[in-house]
Amino acid sequence: MRSSENSEKKREIARRLRECSSVAITCHLRPDGDCIGSALGLMHSLRLLGKRAEVYNVDPTPCFLKKLPGAGEIKLGEVPPDFQCVVFMETSALDRSGQRWKGDFSIHIDHHRTSEEFADLNWIEPDRSSVGEMVFELLMEYNFPIDEKVATCLYAAIFSDTGGFRFSNTSALSFKYASFLVQAGADPARVSRIILESHRREEIFLLQRMLSTLRFHPSGKVVAVFLFRKFLQELNLQLHDVETETVMNILRSVEDVEIAMIFKELEKGFRVSLRSKGKADVGLLAEAYGGGGHPQAAGFNINLPPEKALQEVYQRIEEMFPWVRKPE
Repeated sequence: MRSSENSEKKREIARRLRECSSVAITCHLRPDGDCIGSALGLMHSLRLLGKRAEVYNVDPTPCFLKKLPGAGEIKLGEVPPDFQCVVFMETSALDRSGQRWKGDFSIHIDHHRTSEEFADLNWIEPDRSSVGEMVFELLMEYNFPIDEKVATCLYAAIFSDTGGFRFSNTSALSFKYASFLVQAGADPARVSRIILESHRREEIFLLQRMLSTLRFHPSGKVVAVFLFRKFLQELNLQLHDVETETVMNILRSVEDVEIAMIFKELEKGFRVSLRSKGKADVGLLAEAYGGGGHPQAAGFNINLPPEKALQEVYQRIEEMFPWVRKPE
């Protein structure tokens, strides 16, 4: 989309948000740091304008993100019908939100290339590092209030989706906006502790169990671990409570590894989370199985037993990325 079209989208979103006295915001299923931070940042800004603004999610907030300002106010369930506007934050598609009602007027803000234009107003920019970056730009350009709470939440959103400014989606704009947010009151050390250093003891024991399932592709360029439901049961954890980026970062840190995978056991089959160092577009891999995401972070579901699921994905990776089978 041309920049002029994006500017018009932002202008219209800003106008609608200022006109509405009540706004509900909702995230995608299994919410992460980007969508939670973005939703809370927008909520706080709208409240500073005296509006009724609330966040409603179908899935619970991950434990570590509950330390963000306002996270304790997120309501669990569907958006009530008495809001004038509903903002879908990074949901890709309506069913990805778990919501059934779009309200009198709906807005969709996303940065996935596979995102659907299901709302009345859709602002989608796949080249952005995060939705947090987009929301900050919207607030800044159209003079919405930004206080310490807004800044903290939006900084957390950008920090989360750029992997602490380590991933290749990190741009000069990411640093520029992060700088503005720090000046507005965001504390980088505090956000870093929330995102990276808020693990409970049970999660470390879970990490131990997951690493015991470590499997390398014969080439050494692909690595996988399993998160079985029995691990969660043994530690009295729920899947939505667990932050798996730590183990993913460990897998990505292995020399020569280009693709890292976590197979999370569901009631039927597995949810496969994918990460790439850049050589492989794992978004394409996920799309081949009906999933989606970004070139370096994506996911999909597969309904097969553990070993068959792993071998099936290995085979598809070899077909899509022949260099996996070749020695460097």
